[in-house]
Amino acid sequence: MKAIFFSDAHIDKNDTQKISFVEKFIDDVCSDADIVFILGDLFEFYHGYEGYIFPWYRSITESFKTLVEKGKTVYFIEGNHEFKMGAFFERYTGTRCVHNITMDIEGKKTYISHGYEISKFYLTKFLKTPFVSWIMDTLGPKITWSIASSARIFLSNKKKPYNSKALNLFREYALKKFNDGYDVVVLGHSHMADKFEHQSGGGIKQYFNTGDIIRHCSYVEYNSATGFELKRFNT
Repeated sequence: MKAIFFSDAHIDKNDTQKISFVEKFIDDVCSDADIVFILGDLFEFYHGYEGYIFPWYRSITESFKTLVEKGKTVYFIEGNHEFKMGAFFERYTGTRCVHNITMDIEGKKTYISHGYEISKFYLTKFLKTPFVSWIMDTLGPKITWSIASSARIFLSNKKKPYNSKALNLFREYALKKFNDGYDVVVLGHSHMADKFEHQSGGGIKQYFNTGDIIRHCSYVEYNSATGFELKRFNT
């Protein structure tokens, strides 16, 4: 079995280089995986609308669709920049859109999430409410995109610097999950690729952060032969 985990591309409307890079990553790395987990913030902004895919994201969504057609299972775990991908996105691409997921990966109880729930940024929590989702649905994709584009200068930090306090905060969150019975925790959001191991109950529990697929080319891979590993994509 092979599983791939990646996140935080923050693809915007005119990011042709990012789109090409992610598509190459999907072709070169994800195409022979059994399961692919996109751990959120792949898009700089996305809200799902029935019958509509943002045109500048269509080629990426086609890549997901191709993976599913090849028999791969693809999970899209929404980040703080994705707001309810929607049933149409799931039907069109064949991906399974979730906020987080618990999965048994060959005997390892694994918790997978973008990780924005760790943040104390209350505006994110408000933006995720059904009320805001209703407003986005009412305004439609063009107006919503314009508003999101105008607001991103205040809401988005795509080039997060190394922050030891944040790194430890994520590790502490992983420790809580270990205490809840998880063997492995995989998160994104921090843009800091990380691996942390904790001895517990006679075994080793592991936390991974996928980091930033664009700037650091980092991702996580699970392979039956080697287990979980933090890797970098060499183009």
